[in-house]
Amino acid sequence: MNIQRQDPLKHAMPGPQLAVVAEALFLINLMLLPVLAFLVLMVLWAKFHDHEDPLVRNHLRQTGWTCIWGGLVLVCTSIAILLLGGFDNPWTWVIGILYFVLVHAGLILLGIMGLSRAINGRSWRYPVFGPREPV
Repeated sequence: MNIQRQDPLKHAMPGPQLAVVAEALFLINLMLLPVLAFLVLMVLWAKFHDHEDPLVRNHLRQTGWTCIWGGLVLVCTSIAILLLGGFDNPWTWVIGILYFVLVHAGLILLGIMGLSRAINGRSWRYPVFGPREPV
């Protein structure tokens, strides 16, 4: 099946709306409504994971798995830093907050890149956290 894409020179958003929504929910999960946006993204993935458009499947799969793995790594490592360093050690807080801010900002940057790719009708793979796409 051949999917026709809109001309990017004539349309502001030639990518499929569902792919753009998935990437937007990824960013909303990171910045505005963490649990709610994640749940909506998981509902979308459960409902449309076998969508006929491979671009929609790509963005739903990438954002879903990156939310799961990125969130687990971010939370577990932050907790480990706090537990290993002790709550009364000021360097624990410096390292923990620095780690959280840098990784969180990195995920936001990658999410913006994914949103840009979805808007332009291109596939995307999140480095480190994103699953490899089947060939």
